[in-house]
Amino acid sequence: MTEKAQYDVIGQRYARMKENAAFCVADSHTLLDALRACGDLRGKPALDVACGHGDIARLLAGRGASPVIGVDVSAEMVRLARALEHREPRGIRYLVADAAELPVLGRFAVATASYLFNYAPTRAVKRAMFAAIRANLAPDGTLLAIVPNTGPFLEEAHGAAGARLVERVPGGEAPLMRMEFLSDPPVPFAYYEWQRADYEQAAREAGFGNVRWQSTRTPPPDERWNAAFWEDYQRAPRSSLLICR
Repeated sequence: MTEKAQYDVIGQRYARMKENAAFCVADSHTLLDALRACGDLRGKPALDVACGHGDIARLLAGRGASPVIGVDVSAEMVRLARALEHREPRGIRYLVADAAELPVLGRFAVATASYLFNYAPTRAVKRAMFAAIRANLAPDGTLLAIVPNTGPFLEEAHGAAGARLVERVPGGEAPLMRMEFLSDPPVPFAYYEWQRADYEQAAREAGFGNVRWQSTRTPPPDERWNAAFWEDYQRAPRSSLLICR
Protein backbone atom coordinates (compact mmCIF):
# COMPACT_ATOMS: atom_id res chain seq x y z
CA MET A 1 0.00 0.00 0.00
CA THR A 2 1.37 3.42 -0.95
CA GLU A 3 1.89 6.20 1.60
CA LYS A 4 -1.13 8.05 0.17
CA ALA A 5 -3.35 4.97 0.32
CA GLN A 6 -2.42 3.96 3.86
CA TYR A 7 -2.92 7.43 5.33
CA ASP A 8 -6.17 7.92 3.45
CA VAL A 9 -7.34 4.79 5.30
CA ILE A 10 -5.89 5.41 8.78
CA GLY A 11 -6.07 9.23 8.79
CA GLN A 12 -8.42 9.82 11.72
CA ARG A 13 -6.88 7.06 13.86
CA TYR A 14 -3.39 8.33 13.07
CA ALA A 15 -4.31 11.87 14.08
CA ARG A 16 -5.71 10.63 17.41
CA MET A 17 -2.63 8.49 18.01
CA LYS A 18 -0.27 11.44 17.43
CA GLU A 19 -2.08 13.49 20.04
CA ASN A 20 -1.40 10.83 22.69
CA ALA A 21 2.00 9.37 21.70
CA ALA A 22 5.10 10.19 23.73
CA PHE A 23 7.42 9.97 20.73
CA CYS A 24 5.35 12.64 18.94
CA VAL A 25 5.72 14.92 21.95
CA ALA A 26 9.49 14.34 21.85
CA ASP A 27 9.55 15.07 18.11
CA SER A 28 7.67 18.35 18.59
CA HIS A 29 10.01 19.35 21.44
CA THR A 30 12.99 18.55 19.19
CA LEU A 31 11.61 20.67 16.36
CA LEU A 32 10.79 23.56 18.70
CA ASP A 33 14.36 23.55 19.97
CA ALA A 34 15.69 23.55 16.40
CA LEU A 35 13.31 26.33 15.34
CA ARG A 36 14.51 28.52 18.19
CA ALA A 37 18.05 28.00 16.87
CA CYS A 38 16.87 29.29 13.48
CA GLY A 39 16.21 32.69 15.03
CA ASP A 40 13.17 34.93 14.86
CA LEU A 41 10.62 33.43 12.45
CA ARG A 42 8.04 36.19 12.82
CA GLY A 43 6.79 37.17 9.37
CA LYS A 44 8.98 34.61 7.60
CA PRO A 45 7.43 32.00 5.29
CA ALA A 46 7.48 28.34 6.35
CA LEU A 47 6.64 25.09 4.58
CA ASP A 48 5.60 21.83 6.24
CA VAL A 49 5.93 18.79 3.95
CA ALA A 50 4.08 15.62 4.95
CA CYS A 51 1.98 17.86 7.18
CA GLY A 52 -0.51 15.18 8.26
CA HIS A 53 -3.33 16.70 10.26
CA GLY A 54 -1.39 19.93 10.75
CA ASP A 55 0.34 19.65 14.12
CA ILE A 56 3.78 20.78 12.89
CA ALA A 57 2.34 23.48 10.62
CA ARG A 58 0.53 24.87 13.65
CA LEU A 59 3.77 24.74 15.61
CA LEU A 60 5.40 26.87 12.87
CA ALA A 61 2.54 29.35 12.98
CA GLY A 62 2.88 29.46 16.75
CA ARG A 63 6.48 30.60 16.30
CA GLY A 64 5.23 33.52 14.23
CA ALA A 65 6.05 32.18 10.77
CA SER A 66 3.82 33.63 8.04
CA PRO A 67 2.63 32.53 5.62
CA VAL A 68 2.65 28.84 6.52
CA ILE A 69 1.79 26.21 3.91
CA GLY A 70 1.30 22.52 4.71
CA VAL A 71 1.34 19.84 2.02
CA ASP A 72 0.57 16.13 2.19
CA VAL A 73 0.07 13.38 -0.37
CA SER A 74 -3.00 12.11 1.51
CA ALA A 75 -6.25 13.94 0.75
CA GLU A 76 -7.70 12.59 4.00
CA MET A 77 -4.89 14.05 6.11
CA VAL A 78 -5.28 17.41 4.37
CA ARG A 79 -9.03 17.27 5.01
CA LEU A 80 -8.34 16.76 8.72
CA ALA A 81 -5.82 19.61 8.74
CA ARG A 82 -8.25 21.96 7.03
CA ALA A 83 -11.01 20.98 9.46
CA LEU A 84 -8.75 21.83 12.40
CA GLU A 85 -7.78 25.10 10.74
CA HIS A 86 -11.48 25.92 10.32
CA ARG A 87 -12.13 25.27 14.02
CA GLU A 88 -8.99 27.01 15.27
CA PRO A 89 -7.71 29.40 12.59
CA ARG A 90 -3.96 30.04 12.40
CA GLY A 91 -3.81 31.36 8.84
CA ILE A 92 -2.36 28.12 7.44
CA ARG A 93 -3.01 26.95 3.88
CA TYR A 94 -3.05 23.22 3.13
CA LEU A 95 -2.50 21.54 -0.23
CA VAL A 96 -2.57 17.98 -1.52
CA ALA A 97 0.76 17.28 -3.24
CA ASP A 98 3.33 14.54 -3.71
CA ALA A 99 6.60 15.64 -2.10
CA ALA A 100 8.64 14.10 -4.93
CA GLU A 101 6.74 16.23 -7.47
CA LEU A 102 6.21 19.33 -5.35
CA PRO A 103 6.03 22.51 -7.45
CA VAL A 104 7.75 25.69 -6.34
CA LEU A 105 5.32 27.33 -3.94
CA GLY A 106 7.65 30.09 -2.77
CA ARG A 107 11.04 30.76 -1.22
CA PHE A 108 10.68 29.63 2.37
CA ALA A 109 12.94 30.47 5.29
CA VAL A 110 12.37 27.07 6.85
CA ALA A 111 10.85 23.76 5.80
CA THR A 112 9.91 20.88 8.08
CA ALA A 113 9.41 17.26 7.08
CA SER A 114 8.35 14.84 9.79
CA TYR A 115 8.61 11.18 8.75
CA LEU A 116 8.62 11.96 5.03
CA PHE A 117 11.81 10.59 3.52
CA ASN A 118 11.40 7.09 4.98
CA TYR A 119 8.40 6.63 2.66
CA ALA A 120 10.55 6.88 -0.46
CA PRO A 121 10.66 3.40 -2.07
CA THR A 122 13.81 4.18 -4.08
CA ARG A 123 16.87 6.41 -3.88
CA ALA A 124 15.64 8.33 -6.91
CA VAL A 125 12.35 9.18 -5.21
CA LYS A 126 14.13 10.15 -2.00
CA ARG A 127 16.50 12.40 -3.94
CA ALA A 128 13.52 13.98 -5.74
CA MET A 129 11.88 14.75 -2.37
CA PHE A 130 15.00 16.52 -1.11
CA ALA A 131 15.42 18.37 -4.43
CA ALA A 132 11.81 19.61 -4.42
CA ILE A 133 12.20 20.98 -0.90
CA ARG A 134 15.56 22.57 -1.74
CA ALA A 135 13.88 24.32 -4.71
CA ASN A 136 11.29 25.78 -2.31
CA LEU A 137 13.83 27.16 0.16
CA ALA A 138 15.49 30.55 0.14
CA PRO A 139 19.27 30.38 -0.48
CA ASP A 140 19.86 30.56 3.28
CA GLY A 141 16.84 28.43 4.15
CA THR A 142 16.87 25.43 6.49
CA LEU A 143 15.27 22.01 6.27
CA LEU A 144 14.44 20.30 9.57
CA ALA A 145 13.51 16.65 9.06
CA ILE A 146 12.44 14.08 11.64
CA VAL A 147 13.75 10.68 10.53
CA PRO A 148 13.06 7.30 12.16
CA ASN A 149 16.01 5.55 13.75
CA THR A 150 16.92 1.98 12.94
CA GLY A 151 17.67 -0.67 15.55
CA PRO A 152 16.53 -3.89 17.20
CA PHE A 153 14.34 -1.97 19.66
CA LEU A 154 11.72 -1.75 16.91
CA GLU A 155 11.15 -5.49 17.19
CA GLU A 156 9.80 -5.10 20.72
CA ALA A 157 6.50 -3.63 21.89
CA HIS A 158 8.37 -0.66 23.31
CA GLY A 159 5.86 1.75 24.83
CA ALA A 160 8.23 4.72 24.89
CA ALA A 161 8.97 4.29 21.20
CA GLY A 162 5.27 4.19 20.41
CA ALA A 163 5.46 1.49 17.76
CA ARG A 164 6.71 -2.00 17.06
CA LEU A 165 7.98 -3.92 14.06
CA VAL A 166 5.57 -6.54 12.72
CA GLU A 167 7.65 -7.69 9.75
CA ARG A 168 10.82 -6.63 7.92
CA VAL A 169 10.38 -7.45 4.24
CA PRO A 170 13.69 -7.61 2.30
CA GLY A 171 13.96 -6.63 -1.34
CA GLY A 172 14.17 -3.51 -3.45
CA GLU A 173 16.62 -0.78 -2.51
CA ALA A 174 15.64 -0.78 1.18
CA PRO A 175 13.71 -3.22 3.39
CA LEU A 176 10.01 -2.55 3.85
CA MET A 177 9.14 -2.15 7.52
CA ARG A 178 5.61 -3.29 8.36
CA MET A 179 4.86 -1.60 11.67
CA GLU A 180 2.02 -0.82 14.03
CA PHE A 181 1.49 2.03 16.43
CA LEU A 182 0.89 0.86 19.99
CA SER A 183 -2.56 2.38 20.18
CA ASP A 184 -5.89 0.76 21.07
CA PRO A 185 -6.60 -0.69 18.60
CA PRO A 186 -3.13 -0.81 16.97
CA VAL A 187 -2.74 1.28 13.81
CA PRO A 188 -0.80 -0.44 11.00
CA PHE A 189 1.61 1.43 8.74
CA ALA A 190 4.69 0.72 6.63
CA TYR A 191 7.81 2.56 5.51
CA TYR A 192 11.30 1.87 4.14
CA GLU A 193 14.36 1.33 6.32
CA TRP A 194 16.99 3.69 4.95
CA GLN A 195 20.29 4.28 6.71
CA ARG A 196 21.66 7.67 7.73
CA ALA A 197 24.20 7.58 4.91
CA ASP A 198 21.35 7.20 2.40
CA TYR A 199 19.60 10.32 3.69
CA GLU A 200 22.84 12.28 3.74
CA GLN A 201 23.70 11.30 0.18
CA ALA A 202 20.25 12.25 -1.12
CA ALA A 203 20.37 15.62 0.65
CA ARG A 204 23.80 16.48 -0.77
CA GLU A 205 22.84 15.36 -4.26
CA ALA A 206 19.81 17.64 -4.01
CA GLY A 207 22.03 20.65 -3.34
CA PHE A 208 22.29 20.88 0.45
CA GLY A 209 25.86 21.74 1.38
CA ASN A 210 25.59 21.41 5.16
CA VAL A 211 24.01 18.19 6.43
CA ARG A 212 24.16 17.16 10.08
CA TRP A 213 22.28 15.15 12.70
CA GLN A 214 20.94 16.09 16.11
CA SER A 215 19.71 13.76 18.81
CA THR A 216 16.11 13.82 19.93
CA ARG A 217 15.26 16.28 22.71
CA THR A 218 12.73 15.30 25.34
CA PRO A 219 10.44 17.63 27.28
CA PRO A 220 10.60 18.14 31.05
CA PRO A 221 8.98 15.28 33.00
CA ASP A 222 5.43 15.74 34.19
CA GLU A 223 2.60 13.72 35.72
CA ARG A 224 1.95 11.91 32.46
CA TRP A 225 5.54 10.98 31.53
CA ASN A 226 8.01 11.09 34.41
CA ALA A 227 11.80 11.32 34.36
CA ALA A 228 12.24 7.54 34.34
CA PHE A 229 10.01 7.28 31.26
CA TRP A 230 12.07 9.80 29.30
CA GLU A 231 15.33 8.19 30.43
CA ASP A 232 14.02 4.92 29.01
CA TYR A 233 13.04 6.67 25.79
CA GLN A 234 16.48 8.23 25.37
CA ARG A 235 18.08 4.78 25.50
CA ALA A 236 16.21 3.87 22.31
CA PRO A 237 14.75 7.04 20.77
CA ARG A 238 12.24 6.68 17.96
CA SER A 239 13.83 9.34 15.77
CA SER A 240 16.63 11.79 15.06
CA LEU A 241 16.64 15.29 13.58
CA LEU A 242 18.33 15.86 10.20
CA ILE A 243 19.32 19.50 9.61
CA CYS A 244 20.10 20.56 6.04
CA ARG A 245 21.18 23.93 4.73
